[in-house]
Amino acid sequence: MTESEVKVVNIAALGTLGIKVDIEQIVEDAGPPVANFDPEYNAAFVRFEEHGELIILYTSGKYIPCGGDEFERMHQVNAEFLDFIANLGITVDELTLEVKNVVSVGNLHHEIDLNTLTIGLDLEQTECEPEQFLGLVYRPSGTRCILLVFVSGKVVITGRRSEEEDNQAFKSLQSKLEGLELI
Repeated sequence: MTESEVKVVNIAALGTLGIKVDIEQIVEDAGPPVANFDPEYNAAFVRFEEHGELIILYTSGKYIPCGGDEFERMHQVNAEFLDFIANLGITVDELTLEVKNVVSVGNLHHEIDLNTLTIGLDLEQTECEPEQFLGLVYRPSGTRCILLVFVSGKVVITGRRSEEEDNQAFKSLQSKLEGLELI
């Protein structure tokens, strides 16, 4: 990983089957270990592999595929889920799938003074409370993006919808750190 690259570690999307579904019946038909029902969340949790990607299905027909780190794999898991639904005899109306959040990690390759960074990035856009969280939370203005910056120089980027957007946010942070002479 070069200084301006990030690595995707999780992708979450939102899909809809376009119909309401009986998730308890789906779980009963599929059975564990593929599907489990959690009444607390009123959701079915579906995995096709023991430690594989997770799909959370709600009675509204909306579902959240998450846990993968490759876009192609997310679409494969989505197709597998739609086949699973079809094999249960459920006909769907209007399928949609939209990436909602991409979580990436980056490395600044320098230790970071979080107190100085908090002031340099603007107190309105940062939170740094070491007794509650050992990192700095940075919310750049004009974006949904959140960057978690740690003393070690590791950075977690979340709230964007593509690897390119995460990389852009990371490069912007790097530029600000260079301007503040912190790296």
